[in-house]
Amino acid sequence: MKKTTTKLLALALAAVMPLTLAGCSGSQGTSETKAEAQKGGEAEAPKKAKGEWPAETITLVCPFSAGGGTDIGARNMATALGKELGVNVVVENQTGSGGWIAWTDLITGDYDDGYTVGLINHNYAMGELDPDNPRQYNLDDVQLLANQAIDYNVMAIRSNDTRFTDLDSFIEYAKANPVLVSAQATGITDGDATTAEWFNKTFGTQITVVPVDGASDSRGMFLAGDTDVFFASISDVQSAYQSGEMKIACVFSEERSDFMPDVPTVKEATGEDFVAFAARGYFYPTNVSPEIAAKMTEAMLKVMEDQEYVDNMAALGLKLDNTSGEAFKELLESQVDTRKEIWGSAE
Repeated sequence: MKKTTTKLLALALAAVMPLTLAGCSGSQGTSETKAEAQKGGEAEAPKKAKGEWPAETITLVCPFSAGGGTDIGARNMATALGKELGVNVVVENQTGSGGWIAWTDLITGDYDDGYTVGLINHNYAMGELDPDNPRQYNLDDVQLLANQAIDYNVMAIRSNDTRFTDLDSFIEYAKANPVLVSAQATGITDGDATTAEWFNKTFGTQITVVPVDGASDSRGMFLAGDTDVFFASISDVQSAYQSGEMKIACVFSEERSDFMPDVPTVKEATGEDFVAFAARGYFYPTNVSPEIAAKMTEAMLKVMEDQEYVDNMAALGLKLDNTSGEAFKELLESQVDTRKEIWGSAE
């Protein structure tokens, strides 16, 4: 009887131990910031055969702060991509240095298994041109997958601002008074800073740029009155434009945007031609196998044909663009000459 009791006790302990270990393991979470950054994009994923890619959670690294158009677009991609690939896809925000904290980590780190993918935009292509901190990496140091969207730049004014109410009155005010804007960097590597420089050189305005980690930070400073105008992308201001919280003075595109049909282009408003936009897409480090890169690219392109995804992106004011491969590289390089001309950078 004693022997039987001992056996039963051993069996009971064996059954309880895995549950106890699982409970302990579950309590060892990541930091609060990372957990918050990874909300969204998670879904129940079917089991995959060992060695088959993908078979586990994929991390999509956004180099900018949560809440801006870049981040929200990435979260939409993560959700749709998770459904397409059958695994969880989570977004992780790694901010700093205008995106270069995340980009450098992805290029130099141990991410060759295809489970970490990065978001890339025009700012990366401009890194070598930074006169204060020229970056050693360029588009040859990454595997470009697919572009996601083209997001044209705009200039927003607070609806209750009485100092200026449109682009003309802003220019006149900024010629006589110093004004502040914010951007993710202060020089050629950033599109919003480039827009500010273009205004200064074209109209003689006195615009100074304050560096921040992302569009959501710029938005917060602008709405708090810490900056005077908001240079941003359409997706950053679409909801505020629709609600009347912000007035959009102009869009920096060849034609008026379908998302803001009553907003003039900068050429309509001033007679001066200036086009500025952000191309946002995805990349792998070069040590990820071409086979995995091809599978990821194919999945992303399929996602961009999904009607629910298309509708979600349109609601954000994001114009889809499914450029991939070499054409994507050319798109990222397309504003290099424009920025060189504005900043006076040498070839």
